Amino acid sequence: MEPEMNVLLVHVKKNRLPDHIVKALFPQFLTVITEPGHLQEYGPGVDVRLVEDVQDLECLRAEVLEVLRQRRIDRIFMPFELGQAQAAFVREYFGIPGIGFTAANALTNKYVMKLRLREAGLPQAPFALAAGVDRIEAAGDEVGWPVVVKPAVGGGSLDVFTFDSAAEARAFAASRDADPIRKLTCPLVVESFVDIRTELHCDGVVDGGEVRFAKASEYFVPVLGHGEQFGSRILPDGDPVAAEILDLHRRAVAATGLESGVTHMEFFQTEDGLLASEIACRPAGGGIPHAVKLQTGVDIWAACLDTALGRAPKTAETETGAGTVAHWYLTVPPGRIVKLTDADQLRQIDGVIDVVANFKVGDSVPTRQNSATAAMLVFARADSLAEVERLHKEIYGAYRVEVSSE
Repeated sequence: MEPEMNVLLVHVKKNRLPDHIVKALFPQFLTVITEPGHLQEYGPGVDVRLVEDVQDLECLRAEVLEVLRQRRIDRIFMPFELGQAQAAFVREYFGIPGIGFTAANALTNKYVMKLRLREAGLPQAPFALAAGVDRIEAAGDEVGWPVVVKPAVGGGSLDVFTFDSAAEARAFAASRDADPIRKLTCPLVVESFVDIRTELHCDGVVDGGEVRFAKASEYFVPVLGHGEQFGSRILPDGDPVAAEILDLHRRAVAATGLESGVTHMEFFQTEDGLLASEIACRPAGGGIPHAVKLQTGVDIWAACLDTALGRAPKTAETETGAGTVAHWYLTVPPGRIVKLTDADQLRQIDGVIDVVANFKVGDSVPTRQNSATAAMLVFARADSLAEVERLHKEIYGAYRVEVSSE
């Protein structure tokens, strides 16, 4: 058995770890720094400490110092985007091994990230920095209208806006609708809105500065404003688009300086070819990690923990018999769920290999949702596009959900 390691988990209050990762943390002595109202339950024997905001660098540094006055910290585990750069700074400040600030900032700060990708020659949409909502108009004039505006730090599709013209951006800046943007403590990235034919993603594992595993996938529809029907399909080995994605992913890893960790990278397929969008050093949200594991046997979440703790990740693919895996998000509107299709009914559909339920009857669904929010996730073998289309019709044809206002 491995010797006990003192691990610090830095954890944003709204995020939950997969159950098997929580269990895997417990051969080590675990300290947690999180926020009031945290959703995760950590169990007995865990030293849980609260700070108002893990993204407040000085608060985090001071609390880590208090921990160090009681015990050493061997490794820091921070698997989510918000707070990742701050955790990396603390590593460097106290000499703790792991991802340093320069790499973490390039993998979480979208503006710095895009600068690094541009320096490495990766194709991207034109972009500019806007320090606040009143600077969107000038940045839009620089990159060309229409534009997409998003926080420089943040995940999912929260606080992402599109504007067709300078006049529209100006009106937004003067309205109450801009209040969430005004409250942000980071700048904005303003990016030229491109005509997307398809949106794709790549999920990988990096160790020793080399990509040890990666799989390319294609979303059924673009992520932003995807509506009620959404999901993705892992691309077959040998697909020419997949090969191009894997090469761009490898170059992005080198450009951002990632030595060890897991990645989730987004791409746009346009009339002029592939564009690199963003790369993150975390497991993807929603059902992507489970889809990858079902097809390849590689556990992205376990690799995330292993690399954070300085262990070699398991990246060898195994024959799972699942074929080419696709997965679907069964979305749910805000409110209290009063009716919901039974998961066993979905499991009866030919080709379905797993169903994961995130909500149940009686649960309250928040108004503010990200792009991966779903009542259920359905995973199926889809070895051809015809199979994807059949499954798409049967899955959504069988799904029913009703909510009531609270």
